[in-house]
Amino acid sequence: MPAKTIEAIRGLERDRFRAMVEGDGAALDTLLAENVSYVHTNGKRETKRQFIDAIVAGRRRYRQIEIQSQDVLPAGRDTCLVSGRALVEMESKNGALLFPIAYTAVHVQTEGQWQLLALQATRVALE
Repeated sequence: MPAKTIEAIRGLERDRFRAMVEGDGAALDTLLAENVSYVHTNGKRETKRQFIDAIVAGRRRYRQIEIQSQDVLPAGRDTCLVSGRALVEMESKNGALLFPIAYTAVHVQTEGQWQLLALQATRVALE
């Protein structure tokens, strides 16, 4: 897979995290596939609409998402797997939460556009 594709996927990950922090539903709508499966660190699975609606409505507020490491692995001509770690800061009813996650993301290219098809995130212990 060309280096430019790997960099494009890294850019999409940065754009997705930025849209989550900014509550940018339009950007998320573009970045996520219609049939995305988004599994949070608590095991809750959401559809595209559920995920975007929770962010736009303010029911889920991300303050910051900092990528700590990220490997982009080609898995065919139109699929990339991302294995990463990030530090997530969120607002909750009880104040700010700060926790590290490990995640796996699957990006697919459909009609020339890369989109997130699946994400599985897990909280990890502070190192």
